[in-house]
Amino acid sequence: MQSFDEKTHYETAKRRSWIMAVIFIGIAIAIGIFGNIYASKQKNPDAVTPNSARIEYQVTGSAANVTISYLNDLAFTAERTGPPPWKFGFRASAGRNLLIKVDNKGDGTIGCVITAGGKPISTQVESVTPSTTCMAVVPQE
Repeated sequence: MQSFDEKTHYETAKRRSWIMAVIFIGIAIAIGIFGNIYASKQKNPDAVTPNSARIEYQVTGSAANVTISYLNDLAFTAERTGPPPWKFGFRASAGRNLLIKVDNKGDGTIGCVITAGGKPISTQVESVTPSTTCMAVVPQE
């Protein structure tokens, strides 16, 4: 018959407790990570956040070719070349600067509009001009 060794029994029980704790913590972390991944996929990219507005830039006109410089959805300057009409939409926080600059590379008219929540907040009517600019600030809703 094997003798009972109290010290060995205590060490084995202690080791099992640590293994169970590590497994429990690992499972909790995995649930947290996968829960966050699942939740982030469920978010609506067009969801309204407080003090934000749906912004749309529009370029109009009859020009054959224009260069459009604008502050994009990340507030960086972007550029596009081609004929009007052109539209670009995104969400922006209240107080953010908005800008479209249109350079006419030929004959014809050019104009621009910036809307917030579907309402014009800056407009330059179509005209025969080498350049036009629309500037605004996202209003508080």
